[in-house]
Amino acid sequence: MIISILFAAFGLATASPSSVIPRARGTESNLFPISGSPRWTTLAGASGSLPLSNSTLRPTKVTNRCPFSYQNAPDGTFSLKSHYPKGSYKPSVDPCGGVSFYAPGPSSVDLSDAKEALLSYSVFFPSTFEYVKGGKLPGLYGGNDENTAVSCSGGRKDTTCFSARLMWRANGAGELYLYLPPFDDPRFAANEKLCSLPNSICDASFGISVNRGSYSFPAGQWTTIAERVKLNDFGEANGEIELFVNGESVINVSGIIIRDSSAGRIRGIQVQSFFGGSSTDWATPKDQDLYFANFGAAIIDRI
Repeated sequence: MIISILFAAFGLATASPSSVIPRARGTESNLFPISGSPRWTTLAGASGSLPLSNSTLRPTKVTNRCPFSYQNAPDGTFSLKSHYPKGSYKPSVDPCGGVSFYAPGPSSVDLSDAKEALLSYSVFFPSTFEYVKGGKLPGLYGGNDENTAVSCSGGRKDTTCFSARLMWRANGAGELYLYLPPFDDPRFAANEKLCSLPNSICDASFGISVNRGSYSFPAGQWTTIAERVKLNDFGEANGEIELFVNGESVINVSGIIIRDSSAGRIRGIQVQSFFGGSSTDWATPKDQDLYFANFGAAIIDRI
């Protein structure tokens, strides 16, 4: 009885203690571990908070086969819900699962003006989530123009674009998953250093897995992500990508080439999530969902 009263007092459901989800899934300090201005966020209660909606994210190139929705997560947090039907893996096959679109965000924070920028969001993996072999999660993307910028994914590598998504792997292990100008081109040989980082894999056909297992996505909890991308100077191997998880830096790579010319820009958020992988052994064995909240971005330094 006392426990039920305490749960009610704090706005929690009267359930078994193991099923209670902590509501403190994101703070401004965790979402923005590095200060930047201008910035925007959908974190409820933050100064200037914007609604989590299409009007804020401004989705483009939406994969309509995989519909997404805005609704409450299990703890009541208003979220972008990504649904993965049983048997789904990559978005090009049936059933279509997950979410895929590109988001520049509010026009008041033009990431194409940024030499260095920060993306933030929180993601909730339900307590019964089955990770299988892994799947994709959002990250920053960019390129020499709006059209070529969306070309770096699905095994398509190009010197004129980049993407810096995340992945969850088996048992919730996390990694940085990169498409960068390929190091087999002598102009971008500096990027081969990523292959020698601990628990990193350079796949000849797909992206580069960086520091797999350096963090995790625990089931039944919110995980707060902040990703920093600093573009290299044209012709120099001085680009940087850093990942913060719940406010702590867990991956930090430098001395890389992210763009091949001065036209290369950060273009926005690649809001993409699906199981896979491109084969059926990545497919989810049951209907599953993920919930995304607290999207935001900041310009740390301008071009």
